[in-house]
Amino acid sequence: MTEKGIKGKTRRDKEEEYFAHQELLKRKALRDKLDQERQDQKSAKSRHPHWMKCPKCGGELEELAFADVMIDRCKGCAGIYLDAGELELLIGAQKAKGFFSKFMEAVGGPGD
Repeated sequence: MTEKGIKGKTRRDKEEEYFAHQELLKRKALRDKLDQERQDQKSAKSRHPHWMKCPKCGGELEELAFADVMIDRCKGCAGIYLDAGELELLIGAQKAKGFFSKFMEAVGGPGD
């Protein structure tokens, strides 16, 4: 004897539907994870020859810490490069006057 619930589904039908849905969610999460890993590998391979290279002169970039932000400085032409959002972090950390003089001390000004 089975008890029919709302919309004519039995308790067993509801359980099977629930577990089937959970299995679909697990498979989707795994597929998304594998797709992301594949995309990360593809991205890493494509940027490898250009990673940490100066866009101006092609020299090596070195990372320097300034106000808890890692900035990139070219060893060849001394160009300064910031990743997305880093300028906002620097400005927020150094709202008081003297930001640029502190910045130039950290990265080394002309003649260094």
